[in-house]
Amino acid sequence: MKHRLLFRMLPAAMLVAGVALAQPVLRTNNPVVNGGSYANTIAPGSIFVVFGTNLAGDAILQAPSLPLATSLGGVSIRFTPSGGGSAIDALMVYTTRNQIAGLLPSAAAPGRYTVTVTYNGQTSPPGLANVTARSLGIVSADSSGGGQAQAQIYYSATAWSLNRFAGGRIGTFDTAVAHPGEAMVLWLTGIGADPASDTTGGSSGDRTSAAGIRIRLGNREIVPAFAGRASGLPGTDQVNFTVPADAQLDCAVPLQITTGDGGGSNQVTLAIAAAGQNACSHPFLTADQLRAMSEGGTLVFGYFNLGRQNISTEVPGVGGFDLTTESVGGQFARYGVGNLGEFEGDFSGLAGSCFVTRFQGDESQPGAYTPPTPLDAGNPLRLNGPNAANVAVERLEGNYYSHTLYSSGFPGVPGSGSGSPTISAGAYTLSGTGGVDIGAFNASVTVPSPLTWTNRDAITEINRSQNLNLTWTGGGSDLVWIFGSSAVRSGGTEDDPIYDGAVFICYQNANAGSFSVPSAILSQLPASGDILEGTGGMLMLSLTGPANGGPFTAPLTAGGNIVRGSFTYSNGFMKTVSYE
Repeated sequence: MKHRLLFRMLPAAMLVAGVALAQPVLRTNNPVVNGGSYANTIAPGSIFVVFGTNLAGDAILQAPSLPLATSLGGVSIRFTPSGGGSAIDALMVYTTRNQIAGLLPSAAAPGRYTVTVTYNGQTSPPGLANVTARSLGIVSADSSGGGQAQAQIYYSATAWSLNRFAGGRIGTFDTAVAHPGEAMVLWLTGIGADPASDTTGGSSGDRTSAAGIRIRLGNREIVPAFAGRASGLPGTDQVNFTVPADAQLDCAVPLQITTGDGGGSNQVTLAIAAAGQNACSHPFLTADQLRAMSEGGTLVFGYFNLGRQNISTEVPGVGGFDLTTESVGGQFARYGVGNLGEFEGDFSGLAGSCFVTRFQGDESQPGAYTPPTPLDAGNPLRLNGPNAANVAVERLEGNYYSHTLYSSGFPGVPGSGSGSPTISAGAYTLSGTGGVDIGAFNASVTVPSPLTWTNRDAITEINRSQNLNLTWTGGGSDLVWIFGSSAVRSGGTEDDPIYDGAVFICYQNANAGSFSVPSAILSQLPASGDILEGTGGMLMLSLTGPANGGPFTAPLTAGGNIVRGSFTYSNGFMKTVSYE
């Protein structure tokens, strides 16, 4: 079981070049992040990553042995409390030219810190770091903090496999899909301070009860068998659990670890299949294709959406306005094992469940997922259907395709597009003649009866201690996503504010017509701040589908594999609210 997953947080490929004597400089936004999730909070006793330029020499250096030291290859990292107090020197884990990693000693108190990096006697201008008691970051397969988890299936003390979509091999490691009843090990950092681990890799034992650790796997909550420091791996936590007998079977089952104080890790995925199956079940990928991706290969997918969005905002002292937009957009892109679930996941099994993620830093909303590599499918694409005849969908920067069909505008800003709403129930097609990467294709989607959020106007102030009931009509058999967020300004200055917030997402079948967001979910959001400071609350209800399909195929221009794609429809409502 023991192997250096501590250093698997080091990305597999690093670009190194240039001279090594320039002053180190930390990047401007969120230079210090969690070593597993890349979230902008870190915990005492956890591994963190610093991004910048000229932080170290060209060579990739790893701490050669334990105990960890405060300097590695002439590089050191210092944390100084913003409110005053003694500086703390981090323990060094690895260095590369523009990315270095360290361990924040368990003695560090939660709070705001300035951080400097010193290399060969030159010290960087200070950056900022946010330290919280716990900040769970699960290590992912591609070191991005999202997608497939870097999880192990544990068979015995000497036998295990990396969880992937299918059985195979990555270097010296076996890969396998997980099955109900099998033991799993998740690797992460940030459960909290543990002085026994910092330098020599000791462990204070199981923290499941003390930290209130729980695992959300699909719509199941699991109490782990163990959650705490991994012996011999400073700053590295492991969470052991058994896949439930009734676990969701899919290539990308969502997984998140939560804590008793309302905190949550980044969301990753596991691949789970029925007993006896050697690969997970995917809507259109074969077992051989899944195995190829498991072993490090990539595949191209296309994703396009035809959607309507209504935004309702009330600004104190200014007034309210409604904005309705209709658009079509999407792209073809190359996906790997880490982000397959971002393209195609079976969320229908999540109906009735909710997830919460907390965030802290200099943004009042959590960061977006890093997209895969986009590809050229020609210009323009063409949309046809009810009220849409041969509409040009132009290629924008980054090979993203987009066209606004209608925008109502709001006071002071005129509308655009056709002048009236365009999308209606019926069949739509999106086609392209081909480009540098993608050949000619034709996709279709059937738009169901429109979704209507029937009690939207009645929801303005949300009592977090009570369940929130939402009702709607329409939407056919698709899935409704319910999304909410709230943040408050918790520190910093007018020019450099710090926000503390949380987001939740719940799922329900559209034909249910209603959903009650539990108070246990809402209570994890902070009371809303001032919308004029960017910290107001938000609530969104969105239909995502269709359940009846929209898959299509396209050829690669250079020949070879057939590209799979999906053309979907969405119908969403978003409004500003106050969480009280």
